[in-house]
Parts: sequence; structure tokens; C-alpha cells
Amino acid sequence: MKIITVSYRLPLSIKRQKDNVKITQSAGGLATAVLSYSEKSQKNLTWVGVADFDQQLWEENKNNYDSNFDIEPVYLERRLNRNFYNVFSNSVLWSLFHYFPSFIEYTHDGFEAYKAANEIVADKVNSIYEPGDIVWIHDYHFMGLAKIIREKHPQAKIGFFLHIPFPNFEIFRVLPNKVRRYLMEGVMGSNLIGFHTWENAIHFTECIEKMLGFPHKNFLFSQDTHRTKVGSFPISIDFDKFHNAYDNPNVVKLRNEIKDLYKDKKIIFSVDRLDYTKGITNRLNAYETFLNTYPEWREKVVFLLVIVPSREEITKYGERKKMIELTIARINGKLGNYKWTPVVYQYQSVDFDRLIALYTSADAALISPVRDGMNLVAKEYVASRKDLRGALVLSVMAGAAKELQESLTINPHDFEQIALKLNYGLTMSEEEQARRLEHMQRYLKKHDVFRWASDFLNETEEIHNKDTKAVALAGDERIELYEKYEDAEKRLLLLDFDGTLVNLQPKPEMAVPDDKLIKLLNTLAADPKNDVWIISGRNREFLEKWLGELPIGLVAEHGGYVKREKWESVINGTPEWKGRVIEIMQDYVDTNSESFVEIKEFGVAWHYRNVEQRQGFLASRELLSLLKNQLYNMPTQIIDGNKVIEVKHFLAHKGTTYKNSIYNEDYDFILAFGDDKTDEDLFEKLTGSYQHSVKVGSGNTSAKYRVQSVEEVLVFLNELTQCNVVK
Repeated sequence: MKIITVSYRLPLSIKRQKDNVKITQSAGGLATAVLSYSEKSQKNLTWVGVADFDQQLWEENKNNYDSNFDIEPVYLERRLNRNFYNVFSNSVLWSLFHYFPSFIEYTHDGFEAYKAANEIVADKVNSIYEPGDIVWIHDYHFMGLAKIIREKHPQAKIGFFLHIPFPNFEIFRVLPNKVRRYLMEGVMGSNLIGFHTWENAIHFTECIEKMLGFPHKNFLFSQDTHRTKVGSFPISIDFDKFHNAYDNPNVVKLRNEIKDLYKDKKIIFSVDRLDYTKGITNRLNAYETFLNTYPEWREKVVFLLVIVPSREEITKYGERKKMIELTIARINGKLGNYKWTPVVYQYQSVDFDRLIALYTSADAALISPVRDGMNLVAKEYVASRKDLRGALVLSVMAGAAKELQESLTINPHDFEQIALKLNYGLTMSEEEQARRLEHMQRYLKKHDVFRWASDFLNETEEIHNKDTKAVALAGDERIELYEKYEDAEKRLLLLDFDGTLVNLQPKPEMAVPDDKLIKLLNTLAADPKNDVWIISGRNREFLEKWLGELPIGLVAEHGGYVKREKWESVINGTPEWKGRVIEIMQDYVDTNSESFVEIKEFGVAWHYRNVEQRQGFLASRELLSLLKNQLYNMPTQIIDGNKVIEVKHFLAHKGTTYKNSIYNEDYDFILAFGDDKTDEDLFEKLTGSYQHSVKVGSGNTSAKYRVQSVEEVLVFLNELTQCNVVK
């Protein structure tokens, strides 16, 4: 097997320089992490990305780079690439995901180019994919890719990682409906979806629930073809690389030059790409506030500001550069003099040694993005300080702030607070500097970029391996199950009611057992080897009325009541939340006239199967979100079922009731049928070789087998009564 890594940029560049060709391998964190994981795990690596070199140059030099991984470049026509990368990816997704909706410049052509580019890259991946490979997709450029690959390779192991923030529902819904559905459905083709923080993961799951209607259980979504896990995987750095660079002779030389140049001044340092999300103008204004609030620092501090050129062809970036340079000029002209320049500005890239020299000569690093997925600069600064000197002033809007708890955190819009923290950082005792840096370095050494890659890829495989593959209850599988039934001495049959033994009806009271079903249940129960149980969400009055005379066990309200000889409650008292839930659901009945509320003793359900489809879906998403907030920390379970939202007591649980009230060790054959999410609670308990579960209908499931309809269930159960086994 191999790892197929997909990112917009390839991990190497090829450039013609006069008569020579220079091939440079990326030293970036992603390339370092994936290459290291590939070597340590002994898995082959193939990297797919968009080429920034022409095809002829690649063909002439593709065997001339010294590496143990393969490159599969994708060539996009220039106009298509511009619309895909600049017009949609960076002028729409980057802006929106960083909470700058007013910066969005959406065009139809841009979106069409984005889809076309994802299709072209998918064709490349599909052409090299082999069963067992892991496909690891990176970032917002390829949010449609996973679904396209899965359609071609349904059993593929696919992971997707987003390197930028994911916005909340109110921001994400700004996108046109067709766009957001394409993005969400595309990403949901993955087995594992990773974000830098749990906050971003929660935003994503909320959007999936509200816009696609997929419920999740512990951040696990079940779909027809596979299950998708959502999680937090904070990316990190190669700690040792930055830490050990402190003693590099060239770094020492450059650091001494910087310190000699500013020997009588404290140094504040920051480095960023040119981007409006980095808050550079705010940072400069805050520095000005610092000098005005603490005038004693004038001529005793210098701000070394390095900005790396980026995306200058995009209008907003060019505007930002002009704004930054005007602000620098104003500060230097207003506060500086012939002996002192408050801001020393560099608009160009810096090599690794010079970057480490700047990191390790700075008395404070000021990192203040207004929104950032992670911000590895903060981690690099901490790791590089082998001398345990310096202070990190870090925006709470960066994902890194959640990990680097010993940093001096600031709100990037609060200039007075930034000034206060800068003053504190520059006057901090050496003992406190060392204590804070030691704590952060221990964390970064343990949670480095190699661990990040390993954790993500291992969990992708784990989720894929655990993804159940229910097989049709037909052919040899059906015959084998009949034979196990015949050979068993003590059998337990666990049967759901609605959607399993009777078809769903517009109103629950209309779904009643007919004479044929009553006869079938009587026949199954008459076999002395069989114990038959109906485990239903219906209330006990309904079950008693229609099934109470049968010699079978009954479970009502998903496990709230159990009947052998008589009804017994597994829950004491009336739930305190019930009245409030009824009121909330009744409000939704008032605005959705074809819906209705079903009140049970230990639960309440809002049915919207008769409401117009789109209206009912939108109302159900809003109700689901409202109930989650209203019932926070309550002993409840909220079920997003088939055209029904139900709130029930947490003890009303089919799996728990089966284990505590029904199961005993005498059974050597157990068979369960069910169609709903509540039945999955039961299926998850049935893992033994003699325990068999059957999902009725479509949808991903923990069941071993699948049938498509109520009619198929009844045919199978009737065949059991006849023991009609084809040998």
C-alpha cells in the first residue's frame, strides 16, 4: 500500500537557471511530516499536486531529484488554474473561512473552475489508486475531492485535513446553496476529517447537521456508503529542527550581528505572509499605542517586521500592502528621529538560518492574527529558544493559543491590552521567561509534527477498518443464518416494530399489526426454543392494546418499560424536562401545521413526515439545535430519526435494556431486526459469533446484515417458522 498525499503545492520545485536546472525540495512542515511518516512506517509515498513548472521540464528531470517518494504533477490550463486558485479558493473560501465575508468576490466561473480542477485532480488520483492505499487530502482547494474518489473507489481509505479555520453556521451559510452543498458533500466522502481545534470541528458538524441533515454521535456520522469521523488534530512542527538550529554556526553569526546592531535596544519581532488575516495593521497600531502608553520605551525598543510576499495579484492583498506601508511610514515619521527608527520593515522572504537568528535574538515575538487556523510561527519561536529567553505575545484567534497556554495571550483588536502585554513581556524576569518556555517546549517536543501525521493517518485506517460492511441477507448468508437458527438450543429474537414489522404511516396510530403479523408472532413464540421480544419506541398502552395478549416480551419507549408477566418501569419519576420540551415542540406544530407531537411517559417526539420536505427539514434542524441548548447537561438523549425529532430519558436505551433486562447466558442464538437510529444502540451490543443483527433499509449501520423492506423481514421470519432450509 502507499500514501497518496494531495495538496495544491508539490513538495519540490523545478526552475531553469541559465543552462542548469535547479530542483529544490520543500522544507515546509507538511512535506517534512508526511515524508517522515512514510519513512518510519515503511509505506510508499506518492504526492499529487498542481505543477508550477511546464510538462517538458518535468519529463526531462523527473528522475533527477534525490528522494524516496514519487511525484504525480497535475497540469491545469492557465485560465482554469487562475479561476480555481485565485478567484474561488482564495477570493471566496479563504475570505469566508477567516471570517471576512465582505471580502468575498464570488463568480459562477470561479466555482465552475473549482469543480473542474477537483475533477481533474481526482482523475489523477484514481489513475494511480490501488486497493489498500490511503488518500490524504489537504486543505480548502480540494473540498470536493473525497466524494469524487469514493464514487470510483467505494472502499477507499480517505482522510481530509483543513489547514485553515472552519467558520460557524451563520458565516458558512453566506455561500450559495449549491456551493455549500458541494463542499460539505465532498468532504463527507472522507473517513476522517481533521481540524486544528475542536471549535472548528464543532462548527463543521453543526453545518453538516443543519444543511445536510446528517446527525452524528460522538462526532461520527453514518452515511449509506461509509462512516465519517470528525476530530481535532493540531498540526505542529519538527521541534528538534528548530531547537537544535540555535547552535548552528551560521545562525550564531547572524544572531550576533543582529544583537550588535541593536545592542542598546529590546527587539520585538514578527514574520508573516502578506495577508489581511494576519492583522498586521492592527499590530502596528498596537505598537504605536505601546510607545504612547509607555513613552519610556522610546529609543529603547525596535520592532523588526518581516512580511513575506504572497498573492499580490489578488486585489485585497495589494491594498493591504499599501495600507501596511503607509502605517509604517506614519509611525516612523511621527515617533522616530535621526537616531531611532521605531519599525524596521522588510518585504521579502528570509532563509531558515536568518529566520532562526531573528527568532533567537528577539526579546518578544508579537503574533497577532485576527483569525488563524494554527500559526506555526508561534511554535517555531518557542522551539527555537534553546536559551529559554524571550516572551511570546500571541493572539487568542490563533489555534496555537489553545496549546501554548504559557504565552501572553491578547485580543488582536485590543490595542491597549497588546501594549500592556508587550510591556509585561519586555520586563519579564529571566526566571519567568524560562518557566513559561520550558512548559511550552515540553508540550511541543511531545506533540510534534511527526506525531500529528502519525495520529491522523493511523486514525484514518482505524475508522476505515471499523466501518461495518453490512451484507445482504440473501444467498449463502441467508442459508447459513437459517442453519445456525436450526442448530441452536435457546434462541432470542429481538424485533423493532415501526419500520420493521409494520410500514411507517402518516400517523403512528395508523401503523397497527394485521392478523398475519399476529399469527406470525404467535407461531415464533410457540417454539419452546424461542424467546420473542418486541423492542419499540411506542408507549406501553399501544403495545399492550395490540400485542399484550401474545406470549412475548415487550419493551416500550425504547427501554423505559419492560413487560414479561406485567409492566415494570426502569425509570423512576416524571422527567423534569418533559414539560418544557412539549412547549418547544408545540411551537413548531403551530408553525408547521401538518406536524404533530407524540407524548410518551419518558419521552416526547415531534413528527414532521407530513410537512413539505424542505420546510420540514429546515424546521427540524432549528428544533434540533434549540433542544441541544435547552437540554444541555440534562439526562436526555436527542434522536434525529426518520422525519422525527425525539427526546427521551437517557435510560430509555434499547442496548442497555437488552443487556440489563433481557439477555442471559443460556442463549446460543440471538437475532435482532431494526430500522432506526435507536436500533443501532442494540446492534452495537451484538458482537458475538452467535449474535446476529439485521438493518432494515438503507444507511450505514453496525448490523451484520441488511434487508431493504418490511416485506423482506416478514418473509424471512415466516421462513424461520417453517425451518425451510435449502441444503
